[in-house]
Amino acid sequence: MLTPVEQMLFILLTLFSLGAAYAGFREIAGTIARGQGKLYLDHLPARLFTALRVYLTQNTTMKTRRVTSLFHLAVVWGFTYYFLVNAVDLLEGFLPDFHFLENAGLLNDGYRLLGDVFSVAVIVGVAYFILRRFVLPNRRDLIYHENVLLHPAVRAGGITRDSLIVAVFILIHVGSRFLGQSVQVAATTPDALRPFASLLSPVWGGFSADGLKLLEHGFWWLALGGILLFIPYWPNSKHAHLFMAPINFLTRPPRTSLGEVKPLDFEDEAVEQFGANKLEDLAQTFLVDGYACIMCNRCQDVCPAYVTGKELSPSAYEINKRYLMKDYQASLADGDSSLPVT
Repeated sequence: MLTPVEQMLFILLTLFSLGAAYAGFREIAGTIARGQGKLYLDHLPARLFTALRVYLTQNTTMKTRRVTSLFHLAVVWGFTYYFLVNAVDLLEGFLPDFHFLENAGLLNDGYRLLGDVFSVAVIVGVAYFILRRFVLPNRRDLIYHENVLLHPAVRAGGITRDSLIVAVFILIHVGSRFLGQSVQVAATTPDALRPFASLLSPVWGGFSADGLKLLEHGFWWLALGGILLFIPYWPNSKHAHLFMAPINFLTRPPRTSLGEVKPLDFEDEAVEQFGANKLEDLAQTFLVDGYACIMCNRCQDVCPAYVTGKELSPSAYEINKRYLMKDYQASLADGDSSLPVT
């Protein structure tokens, strides 16, 4: 339970965070709206089911890079469960004597166990991704041939920097919550349904009851306050993938095949321009593609043109598009024209 002063500070930080993030989310929506055509929401129940199935199973991701995909699946499931965990922690911080599922028996047991297991799964998964990007030899598939045209910010290491910021945030958020749970265990008795937190709890054995309470409050603030500090950065980071990828699946156009492109009628004299000269000439769904891209280069791995050494890269296309949208996001959302893409 937070003190009244802590509660007021958290509310003020929440208002500041949401206010600071509003412009970024508004600009994303405004940029997509400047695109051509529409986003598809026909047969909405079926679309919702497909988007949810793909999100939970990660079946499209699991086709390649099996080890990396398993770590990614663990992070996806853990982050999804943390929506519940964060909500519960928030309620426990603000409501006197609130204890989630306190008298619910097996449900309470399952909640504690899953929270403990998923915390460690996310921490291990993110640690693996940091090692993969900066240390492990298989990071070669995260780079490009020298002849591939890249946005200057990408060439200067923008993706690497963004990836590190996101990874550090996740480690602070999930790691702080996990440490807070270990402090709770240290203040009571080992909990078989929080095995990893119990394993760590002896670290806090030298602290007094007041010291443990102070640590618990500190870790609560790092876990939930960290979210509020990250939210303004969220729409401008690759982590926008977290909400844009499901939207991308939900609104994608119907196709008879994955690579199908809408045919052009070159005899139609009413068409003033074929192709795209500016960002706003692209279809709305193509703009959503750029925001949904997690910059993993999987599409590049299987591109016949790229693997033969040519400068064509579907990954670079989406990433360059994303960085160009970031460059002109504010002006596009306000109705101005972007500079030509080429």
